[in-house]
Amino acid sequence: MIKQSRHKNKKEKIGTILEKDVIKKIKKIAFDEGRGISDIIQDAILNYEKTDKSSINMRKEAVNRFCSKPFNISKKEAEKLLKEDYYEE
Repeated sequence: MIKQSRHKNKKEKIGTILEKDVIKKIKKIAFDEGRGISDIIQDAILNYEKTDKSSINMRKEAVNRFCSKPFNISKKEAEKLLKEDYYEE
């Protein structure tokens, strides 16, 4: 059932099913920021829409190339290298 509010933005109510962990995260963010759950979800969708998809694909390809031969290192090894602090030595 879709209902429109009397607000200027003409918001609509929807129903959806999400994983429990996702709902917990949304509720925590909403509580921490003192905002409504719908505001958190709306912001997430609008930010997702702004994401440069070509940039994401380019980064995925770079990781695939980096982890393929001749570099052939595991994801765990790559994460270790990225976390290493070279300034401590």
